[in-house]
Amino acid sequence: MKMLEYQAKRLLAEYGVPVPKGVVCRAEGEVAAAWQTLVEPGALGAAPQNLVLKAQVPSGKRGKGGGILVARSAAEAREAVTRLLASEVCGFPVPEVLAEQQLPGGRELYLSVLTGTAPSNPRPVVMLSAEGGMEIEDLAREFPDSINAVRVDPAYGLLPYQARGLARRAGLDATAQAQLVQIIAAAYRAYWESDAELVEINPLTLLPTGGLVALDAKVTIDNAARHRHPELEGARIDSVETRAAALGLSYVELEGDIGLISNGAGLTMATMDHLALLGGRPANFLDTGERVLRGGIPDGLGLLLANPAVRVVLINIFGGGVRCDVIAERIVEAVRALPVGHIPIVASLHGRNDAVGQEMLQQAALPRVTVLPTIEEALREAVRLSREPAPEEGSGR
Repeated sequence: MKMLEYQAKRLLAEYGVPVPKGVVCRAEGEVAAAWQTLVEPGALGAAPQNLVLKAQVPSGKRGKGGGILVARSAAEAREAVTRLLASEVCGFPVPEVLAEQQLPGGRELYLSVLTGTAPSNPRPVVMLSAEGGMEIEDLAREFPDSINAVRVDPAYGLLPYQARGLARRAGLDATAQAQLVQIIAAAYRAYWESDAELVEINPLTLLPTGGLVALDAKVTIDNAARHRHPELEGARIDSVETRAAALGLSYVELEGDIGLISNGAGLTMATMDHLALLGGRPANFLDTGERVLRGGIPDGLGLLLANPAVRVVLINIFGGGVRCDVIAERIVEAVRALPVGHIPIVASLHGRNDAVGQEMLQQAALPRVTVLPTIEEALREAVRLSREPAPEEGSGR
């Protein structure tokens, strides 16, 4: 269960993590009160502040999807909130907008607590980077030496010396370092006591006036533990994963730019691994399962096209119990029915009637669909297309 940003910040604030002052707006009429509450002379010991208005949707791509706006006056704030509430961001309607004081920029850190994936010993991991404001995958690629991590023994919890050791590596002065130790400990307590899979603060910003503040936060609660947290009942929200589950699809959103549709968990994971080996970054895990012939292709493609981070879609299907010519028909129908726009689609069909299916896709002459004879060629083409410059803004999806 992914929390919305304001829900995640509210949870972290209960554990002592500093967050910006904010107000949730659910109607245009609430904006004036939010402006008066948040923007006033001396609100932060400085001149009146602007407002940052953030669409509250379960997606980490809101900035790219037009879901974060800045207002410099009450009129601008009212107009921005009205626009956001009437729109869709990353494929989601916007029922709520978080209005926050726009704090002055400063040095940005990255902090997360997550469940480790080592099969033999999946302990909690606390990660801290002195370079924040970007996705952790980008951090690992561009600033690998900036990431420090400690594994936590759940029998003892995060020990004080572990938090101090991480904080020392951030290169902060003594005052900020002491505060960082407290924030690391608070984030871990929130993770552990909430049965979370992930607590992420990015960026954790050091203000020019001093003090660390969590400007953005993500919290994901283990679905299997929801019954232990009735206090979080109101935080259950719509997400891509829940939408996919309602459609009978197995979906997990990732941080890459290559959308993937496949059938069978094993083939899907193998395809993701191969993309990574080629330097690609999968945007999701999507296994159509038995619904590959019953709406799996159009429903899955619709989910991927709603993700603004997706730059190319790879459809990799093995026709064991299904015929590839029937799959080809479903692909043609889906592409013609959905707003594909500039997003290229690479298709790889193998198994029963694969030659017929490939021929059908080629005969359909869909302008954005490429059919390649081997899986290796399809994977390489998808990676190549993901690296091409993005289309000019305003050209549409």
